[in-house]
Amino acid sequence: MSGPTTVSTAAEWHRVHLLTEPTRRRVYDAVRAAREPMTRDRVAEATGVSRRLAAFHLDLLADAGLLDVDYARPAGRSGPGAGRPAKRYQATALDIDVSVPPRRYDIAARVLARAVAEPGDESPAERATAVAREEGQLIGAARRSGERMSARKSLEAAADVLRELGYEPQSEPACVRLRNCPFHAVVDVAPALVCGLNDALIGGILDGLGAADSVGAALDGVAPDCCVTVAKR
Repeated sequence: MSGPTTVSTAAEWHRVHLLTEPTRRRVYDAVRAAREPMTRDRVAEATGVSRRLAAFHLDLLADAGLLDVDYARPAGRSGPGAGRPAKRYQATALDIDVSVPPRRYDIAARVLARAVAEPGDESPAERATAVAREEGQLIGAARRSGERMSARKSLEAAADVLRELGYEPQSEPACVRLRNCPFHAVVDVAPALVCGLNDALIGGILDGLGAADSVGAALDGVAPDCCVTVAKR
């Protein structure tokens, strides 16, 4: 099983909504607790519901990405008379985190963990800033269209990526203002460091998008907005 995956806020809200139904939550919890693939019959037995109802909830959870599905014959049975392989379910390695406004402490944690773990001659703050830029470049490159972009298109592309990351961008004719800091709680602890990480991360995103020639990031936001604004050069 792969490591935990962070998903977009819209998908998270859908998953949270699914898990608010009591029977479906019992089905999901039973699969998670098993730590191994479970058939519909085993889930029905563990939760005290009918096999048909268990199958209904299991398939909804699988369609939402909360469960992985595979097929296998029962242990010890093989060959032509062994019957059809049974559908089995296992919990997906998925972190669900919904907050209003959006927060992305996973990014801050990854940047700071890399800054501590990877050797270098720079100070911790300098190393963290460099790592934040690298992380931003990876994020931007993954969404790069490959087309040459005007300043307007660059601002639009940047706004799309920053919206996914929880910055709540507000587009204006010559800039994009960021109405939310995804690292809000950490800013109170080390404002200069976190603002520097925001600036480096967003600058890296612009690099990765291929937009840095026409737009840039600047530390000129006004509280309670994010400290960074993206504007035409």
